[in-house]
Amino acid sequence: MVGLESPVSPGGDRLSGDNRYNTAVAISEQAFPFGADTVVLATGADWPDALCASALAGAVADPVLLTAPNAVPDEVAAEVERLGAKYVYIVGGTSAVSGAVEDELYNLVDGYVFRLAGADRYATSRAVAARVIDILGDTYSDAALVATGANYPDALAGAPLAAGLDWPVLLASTDSVYLPVDTTDVMILGGTSAVTPAVQAYVEGKLGVDNVDRQGGANRYETAALIAQAGVDAGLLWDGVGIASGASFPDALAGGPVAGLQRTVMLLTTPDALNAHAEAAL
Repeated sequence: MVGLESPVSPGGDRLSGDNRYNTAVAISEQAFPFGADTVVLATGADWPDALCASALAGAVADPVLLTAPNAVPDEVAAEVERLGAKYVYIVGGTSAVSGAVEDELYNLVDGYVFRLAGADRYATSRAVAARVIDILGDTYSDAALVATGANYPDALAGAPLAAGLDWPVLLASTDSVYLPVDTTDVMILGGTSAVTPAVQAYVEGKLGVDNVDRQGGANRYETAALIAQAGVDAGLLWDGVGIASGASFPDALAGGPVAGLQRTVMLLTTPDALNAHAEAAL
């Protein structure tokens, strides 16, 4: 487990920008005021790759930034330079983050740009999980998160656990999910309409019933609260909890990993009023 040196300020605070890219930059600036060796970069136009990147950000203890598919936004490029990053991990194939973006990044860092990608979101999650486990080595806890690859809320809520506890995010289809050979325990995120009973049965058949836990509520907000509590039970803290919209994905893509690195969790809420499940958890 790695925790950021900068503490979470007392009281409430808002991290935001004019758009999703600038919001991710604002989060990076707050959490990494003294820079970072590595940047984990994913498209801001979709969610699967960035959510799989959460555990990678935790493994290297560095930020997630978002990019447009065909060009690095100026503010993001400036943040990469401010951080003094030597390395960049691009998560996703060239249809998500183009070769032109990769070329731009080589001009921004002194080291290397690595790409982790597969034929689809499921293969990409497998590639990222393999790299996370390789980076962690003997410190890998042998646990992972399983979330549906069809929608974002459950994996969004699980991002702090992925980053803070070094649990790779494995995306499941309707009937199967890839399990790394080193994994012995799995937490399924979401109810049976998200991760099907067939997937749960498959995982239990591989790992044993006692090694599989499911955190799923009546909706995304209750599920997020349950996942947050499970993260606290596993060693994270309620102090410093993040709050993000559950109605869209971009803000929490960068905020979730930082929450985990700051040893805390994240709740989801409706945009115009604090959701009752988030309020009860707080």
